[in-house]
Amino acid sequence: MNRKTLLLGIVFLAGAAMTGPVLADYPEKPVTLICWSSAGSGHDLMARMIAKVGEKYLGEPIVVVNKQGGSGRVAMSYVLNQRPDGHVLMTNTRSMTLRFGEANARFSIDDFRYIGRVVSDPFVIVVNEDSPFQTIDELFEHVRANPNEVTIGGYSTKSVDESLVEELEAAAEIELNYIPYRGGKEPVVAVLGGHIEVALANPSEMITNYQAGNLRVLALASKERFQPFQDVPTLTEQGYPVAPDYWRGIMAAKDVPDAVVDKWSVVLEQVVADPEFQAFLDNANMYDGYLPSEAFAELVRRQSGP
Repeated sequence: MNRKTLLLGIVFLAGAAMTGPVLADYPEKPVTLICWSSAGSGHDLMARMIAKVGEKYLGEPIVVVNKQGGSGRVAMSYVLNQRPDGHVLMTNTRSMTLRFGEANARFSIDDFRYIGRVVSDPFVIVVNEDSPFQTIDELFEHVRANPNEVTIGGYSTKSVDESLVEELEAAAEIELNYIPYRGGKEPVVAVLGGHIEVALANPSEMITNYQAGNLRVLALASKERFQPFQDVPTLTEQGYPVAPDYWRGIMAAKDVPDAVVDKWSVVLEQVVADPEFQAFLDNANMYDGYLPSEAFAELVRRQSGP
């Protein structure tokens, strides 16, 4: 064996020694999954089901911890301040990653690794069952006659929810009074309490009250109709081509080893395919949106802008 071959062999073995333990030993203890949304929200429910089902594929318990605040900034800051060994991960959403493209964003897209997209979660436009508006056209006609008076609630500012309202205003040539809330379920509660007139919600955040007859769905903000709202037309069908792509997934700090990302990408694929998780999606009216790490990272970059 010549000297060059020997040196190459030593380098290879050294590299294997550094990466091998991650594959063999990870995880060495329970994994914490940080959820940046409020307890009981659709995002929180997804995180807890990932934890429940994922434990049998990961081999260690997964503990969900809620850290709200700053539209995800509190959770991101916490994750980036932990040891990047894969034992602290976090959930993410399109509303969160949209902020990476802002001029004065505190965090950048390169601060994180994108492990996998888990679900797709379209929007519905809802009113209280006692509302005088029976259709989206009736609502828009009233708004045109009363600009900036009709209140519509959604999650936060500079979010997918607010962008949806802006697209609606442009498509229908109307002016709505957008009211931001800290959690995705809060606009639904506000509509039920008569505090606002219209709410944007993901199906998982309003389905119980819809099934109880407390809410009316005026339109689906999606490309196609979906269960259990097959009789409700989409905005596009009604002449307003607005169909935002909303999703939820998992990400980690940028310095997490490749082996951890690869393992979790496989675990998430197994979780989403698991019959228990599929039943959860059906019951919560979420939709299978699994993407592996590389494809998910490309999606985040494309949607977050330059």
